[in-house]
Order: sequence, then structure tokens, then C-alpha cells
Amino acid sequence: MSKCKLVVFSDIHYLDERPEKVDFNLSRKLTQYSIEVINKLIDKINTDKPDISICLGDLIEDTFDHDKDIVNFTYIWGKLKNIQIPFYSVIGNHDLRTMNSRQELEKIMEYENATFSFDLKGYHFIILTTDIREDLGGNDGGIYKAQCMSQKEINWLKEDLVKNKLPCIIFTHFGLAEDRQIGNYWFEKKPEDGLMNNRQEVKEIIKLDDNVIAIFNGHQHWTKQIIEDGKSYYVVGSLTDNTDMLGIPDGIYLEIELEDRNIKIKEKHIKVDNI
Repeated sequence: MSKCKLVVFSDIHYLDERPEKVDFNLSRKLTQYSIEVINKLIDKINTDKPDISICLGDLIEDTFDHDKDIVNFTYIWGKLKNIQIPFYSVIGNHDLRTMNSRQELEKIMEYENATFSFDLKGYHFIILTTDIREDLGGNDGGIYKAQCMSQKEINWLKEDLVKNKLPCIIFTHFGLAEDRQIGNYWFEKKPEDGLMNNRQEVKEIIKLDDNVIAIFNGHQHWTKQIIEDGKSYYVVGSLTDNTDMLGIPDGIYLEIELEDRNIKIKEKHIKVDNI
């Protein structure tokens, strides 16, 4: 089997302009560096030319303003289209927060459906995107508005894996592996908020499939590996996370090399100039 090389990154949190008053939560996201970081990462990807690149969601930092979020999402998606290799993205909770339906963003991305699969270089890749609870408003729903996969797409996942015979990698935004997230600024007090709400049903499907060799998620703003039920779950940090509150964006991304069922991962960081 040939090798397959990937670049995986997450949580850009693009925001066109920061508010005059920045609360502590927003101070943890250096949105003012998002374009510089993503431009440098795109240049790196286009120079190295891996086989594929994946974003794990939260392309934008939502503003509580639907129309503005549409503009910001359209802008950053246009920027990501400059990637000159096959590129795909999960949709994150901040992307969905003010949307009336997921289809609004799927239209911008030119996706028929944001949960889908494809084969490349002898591997099967699955993008799992949660859906919107339309009974929750954007400002009221928060994380919970987009924390669950639909039953229809969970059923689709089961059928897709039954058909697949290739080594498989799954990408999500919310975490699937159990994690108390001790020491995580965002989720230590509410670890459930860092995880997909109906993950147990999803994991039962994954656990029984011998072809699934790795699962990657973003959202939690740190980078780690968790082994659960014999499966490797990888959490990928945020490109714009305020590293140790030193005013330095983490710039984290992973270079991944697949060969047969073996995975080699290198953690890399984009550095911002003049910091």
C-alpha cells in the first residue's frame, strides 16, 4: 500500500475585528493573528504538497450576529480554498452557533452534505459533522446547539463502515473519547461540553469496526492522544490559542503519515512574526 500524507489543523476562530472590550475568554483566542497564521500554513501546505489536508472546525469566532458570521465564514472559506491539494473541513460549533440551518454553511462550502466519506490512496476518510438543534436559538444554545450528530447520519456512518474495506480515519469537531479534561481552561469544570453529546452511540459503531485506525477531533484547544477500546483518538489544539497566556498563538498543526495501518504524527507550529 502506498503512503498517504496529511496535514490536520483546527479552530482558526477567524474574527474580522476584535471588540473594544475583550473579556477573558476572548483573550484566550488570539483572533487578530488568525489570517497571518492561516496564510503561513496554506503556504506551507502548498510548498510541501501532502496528499490531503483537513480542518476540524471552528473556522470562525461567532459574533452573535448571523449575517456577520455568514460574511466571516465566507471570507475564511475563500482563504482556505487557496490550498492547492484536496482539502476538506468539519463544521464546528462556533460556525453553527448563529445559523438557522447547517445548509447555510454547506452552500458556502459547496458540500451536498457536511457528513461524508471518500477514498484516497488506499485509505477511507470520514468527515462527521454535528447538526443544529433548531429549537435552540444561537445566543441561548451555545455549545449545546450543535453538540449532537443526527440519528440519520449515525445510521449513515454504520452503513458506510460496513461497506468500507480500507484502513479508515475519522474526523470530528467534538471529542469522542472520554476525558475529564483536568487542566483544560475551557472544559475542566464542564468536561461534557468538550465532547459530543451522543458520542456513545457513535463509538459503539467505531469500536466494532476493525478498519478504523484513528479518530481526530478539535474543539478542546489542546493536543493529546487517548487510547479507548483499542482505538487511537487524537485531539488537535487551536491555531490561535493563547499559548500559556503569553500572547503567542499556538499555531499547532499535525503532519501525519499513513502506511498500511501504521500512523506517524509530527506536531508542528506556525510562528507569527514580531512577537
